[in-house]
Amino acid sequence: MPADASDNDAVLARLDRLNELLFARDPAIVDEMWSGPGFRLIGSELGEVAATREDLARLLIGLFTRPARLSWQWHTRIVERHGDVAWLFAEGELLVTHADRVDRSPYRAVCVFRLDAGRWVWRLFCGSEPAAPV
Repeated sequence: MPADASDNDAVLARLDRLNELLFARDPAIVDEMWSGPGFRLIGSELGEVAATREDLARLLIGLFTRPARLSWQWHTRIVERHGDVAWLFAEGELLVTHADRVDRSPYRAVCVFRLDAGRWVWRLFCGSEPAAPV
């Protein structure tokens, strides 16, 4: 079933919050995403896989040590829901913000959420940087 407006807003708010925490380099991002066993983060770069809270913290804190800040600018965000599971497709750009410039590259994400005690919690984040056609 399609998600209703309140489901859409709640799921999109989770994606927006993730973006804010990532750009701010806020360690609270780990608690924002972690939802227990079965969670997965699969990033767009080799080795960016997390299945435990410790892996997630290591991966995200590692991103914060880079000289540039990361964030996304989404152009398309589509939420669908079936029962207590919602999934999100987002497409836009990865922003890599340096002191003197912002580099942009295409980025896509597929995310899965589960409704738990009235709150949509992260179950999967899978990001990719689509390659240009050959």
